Amino acid sequence: MTRQSGISILRAASLAAVLFASALSAQAAGVDKTLHDALSENYKSNGVNIAVFNDWPPDEFVENGELKGWSVDMAKAMSERLGVPFKFDPTSFDVIIPGLASKRYDAGFSSFGVTKERLEVLDFIPQRKEGTGYAFLKGKDLKLGGEKDLCGHSVALLTGAWDFQYLSKVSDETCVAAGLKPIELQQFTTQNAAELAVSSGRVEIVAAGSAKLAYLAKQTGKFDMAGFISNAVYNGIGVRKGDPLGPALKGALQAMMDDGSYKKIMANWGVDGAGMLEKAILVTKGNPNP
Repeated sequence: MTRQSGISILRAASLAAVLFASALSAQAAGVDKTLHDALSENYKSNGVNIAVFNDWPPDEFVENGELKGWSVDMAKAMSERLGVPFKFDPTSFDVIIPGLASKRYDAGFSSFGVTKERLEVLDFIPQRKEGTGYAFLKGKDLKLGGEKDLCGHSVALLTGAWDFQYLSKVSDETCVAAGLKPIELQQFTTQNAAELAVSSGRVEIVAAGSAKLAYLAKQTGKFDMAGFISNAVYNGIGVRKGDPLGPALKGALQAMMDDGSYKKIMANWGVDGAGMLEKAILVTKGNPNP
């Protein structure tokens, strides 16, 4: 054996050892090789740019400079399973869909309600099912047993939220068509501003995801919840139409459902009741009801 060939063999053996150690490390970290291999080379090399809504507790929010929430915890777990880094950018809700379209972001963890309009530009991986809930200040004599009871009242909503389109329709078809006063819908650029408008008495009711408002009521002790929810839809992660990242995230979520980590994360945040999913799905314009 020549000296050169001996060095080559040693180098090959060393490389094999490194690759083997890397494989063991990946396996130990819970990386799913099949899901990892299905990702594009760009994601494998550069990671995934994630837009995260910064004002929607307990799903996604920033507190004392730290990004928190059950959806954030879920994103971190998915990153580990896919074996690629997720680079998080906490931002306002209204810039996330444009950011996905422009490829500034690759996925939005922003509790998107899945709607027909959004399916024109995005595919979705639902994380739970949730409807619109309604909260108002304790002590207010508001009897809200159904959507008709919203007629003539002021309602605060987040700009860009799907609840606005839905309640605009309710106002026209349930209120105005019956000769009742319309719902006075007021949009705010942050969820905190919408809630503050109600707590300060400027608006009567705040409308948002039912689990989100239940969390608000529990944490503050200042709000009561209406006795109904509207229009339950899937809520979850948005990706660009046709991006292979969608099926990979779906696979990661299914693996988490199978091993119980999905339920554990939800339970840690107290949202493991109604709305939990039993199977991961990918919702697209071509298959809106998988």
